[in-house]
Amino acid sequence: MNKILVYQIIFLLLFLVGISNSMAQTSTFIKTVSVSATAKVELTDAGGQPLKVGGLYRVKLAVSPTGTRTGAEYLVWYDSPTTTWQIRAVALAGSTSNHPLLIVEDNVVKVYTNHANGYAVKAFVEFYDTGNGTVVPQFFGSSFQWQRNAASLFYLDGNVGIGTGAPAEKLSVKGKIRAQEIKVETANWPDYVFKKNYGLRSLDSLRLFIQENGHLPEVPNAESAESEGISLGEMNKVLLKKIEELTLYLLEKDKEIAEIKRELGKTKN
Repeated sequence: MNKILVYQIIFLLLFLVGISNSMAQTSTFIKTVSVSATAKVELTDAGGQPLKVGGLYRVKLAVSPTGTRTGAEYLVWYDSPTTTWQIRAVALAGSTSNHPLLIVEDNVVKVYTNHANGYAVKAFVEFYDTGNGTVVPQFFGSSFQWQRNAASLFYLDGNVGIGTGAPAEKLSVKGKIRAQEIKVETANWPDYVFKKNYGLRSLDSLRLFIQENGHLPEVPNAESAESEGISLGEMNKVLLKKIEELTLYLLEKDKEIAEIKRELGKTKN
């Protein structure tokens, strides 16, 4: 037997071993289950056995012929540190009516819909046999972090950075943002300034504060605003409060001026 033939045989054996190992580490199967809102069915493997601990599953669901545009993708894994099955919806066409869904009940992964009638749901499943129950689903990359439900795209796991790799807030942007409108939710809106028991600072006290600090009370100084930024919601409340206080000062001065005019009128008469 010449050397070339020997090398070819060795290469073929190595190739077959590689395929065998690859198939042992990943596998796929398809199955159909009939489910409804009240009839939730355990998701099992191709042989009808419970899902395997020590790996990760990518599960794609579709309802058999129906007028609803359905479809869903989930990541499923067993978390050994907490001894629980976990699921993460990657993309859902919807979560009402006969849209196919997964849920964990009594530490069992189940397929269901939110419809009273029974529907046949086909599951397309990929299994990655990592042999490690502590492997986290970041294994799947960004499809674990970003989720979509119908027309909504969302992220639940931390901070998002645009133009920065070290986001300090839920959304950190290094650059300009253009929008038609920004709505900031807030509380304790300062209409309390106009209540009779509001303790309005005297003008003398205000004058002294400005002389000593170089800015209005409750308003951040320039150094703080430039180094730490400002909160739009809080800053708008502070600015409105100052406008309302200014209005009170003006009304008080208008009252004093009217009184002076009356006194001057009496003097002339």
